[in-house]
Amino acid sequence: MVGLGNPGRRYERTRHNIGFETATRLAYGLKAADLGRRWHGVVAEADFAGEKVFILKPQTYMNNSGKAVAAALRELNLPLENTLIIYDDLALPLGTLRFRPGGSDGGQKGMRSIIEQLGENVPRLRLGIGADSALTPQEFVLSPFDSAELHLLEAMLNRAVMAVKCWLDEGITAAMNKFNGPVPPDSD
Repeated sequence: MVGLGNPGRRYERTRHNIGFETATRLAYGLKAADLGRRWHGVVAEADFAGEKVFILKPQTYMNNSGKAVAAALRELNLPLENTLIIYDDLALPLGTLRFRPGGSDGGQKGMRSIIEQLGENVPRLRLGIGADSALTPQEFVLSPFDSAELHLLEAMLNRAVMAVKCWLDEGITAAMNKFNGPVPPDSD
């Protein structure tokens, strides 16, 4: 499991870091042990249904995420289908989740870096952050969420953690069928 984002306080609450936030919440929910720095990132290890789960937050900055992911997969000897990349997506409305078994980078530079290292067949969970036509994409992804968006953001992050657990337990097809789409209106 890889949550994409940028290291450092300046990026902590930005739209670009919701992959990191999802990874942090997942690690907490799975009672993961902190393994410190490995594979150009910060790593935690958990047990899920008797299987080891590694949660990686690359510290290479978003645009070089492929370096960390490739290093982890090489050392762990993991096949791509046992990997899930979690990241923000401007093309999806805020609150929308979208699993995909592979595909293009969709303009997301962290995913582009991963595809350059590993190819397009990398399972992913895209988290919708919406877009703002008044800002450049770079300005928007590095901006914090507005206070009016926080309730929906919280619901989306909680749903993302449930979705990742479904992916771990039942696979990508089940996760796609159950979680692709917007956060239901009654979600908290």
